[in-house]
Amino acid sequence: MKERYHIELVEEHTNANFYSIHLEGQELTEFERFFEKFPLGCEYDEEVDVVIAWLDKIGERGALERYFRPEGRYGDGVGVIPIDVGNKIRLYCLRLSDKILIFGNGGVKDSDTWQNSSTLAPYVKLLIDTSRFVWSRISDGKVLLVDKEIIGNLNFIRDETE
Repeated sequence: MKERYHIELVEEHTNANFYSIHLEGQELTEFERFFEKFPLGCEYDEEVDVVIAWLDKIGERGALERYFRPEGRYGDGVGVIPIDVGNKIRLYCLRLSDKILIFGNGGVKDSDTWQNSSTLAPYVKLLIDTSRFVWSRISDGKVLLVDKEIIGNLNFIRDETE
């Protein structure tokens, strides 16, 4: 099955811009869909507040490598926030530079690793594929990273059977 999606800007901050994956046929981006899972007053309010605090910090200071725990494959830029020990909430992202982040989705950690989670694994795999697609287009000159912007063709088709 082919999955079509694009990358779109969702938030602009002083030192970093936040982009997100937007799946064809979905009203909301993956970033927005993540927060929809945790309405105000849910059992994870405190943990969602920690994620929001990290997002504010990243927006102010930049997407510095130390703010993320690597989660994908070595060198693909896929990471997770927060890095706080004990937090059960995971928001996955792709760090392209100190100024550009692409957010996927996430949820409640329900296993020892994302690979063993039927809930979280699809989100991480989508970001791993997106990393491969974006870096391929950057090396071909079809996508440029300029300051806090991603410029170029940000539409992708992913074959989920591969």
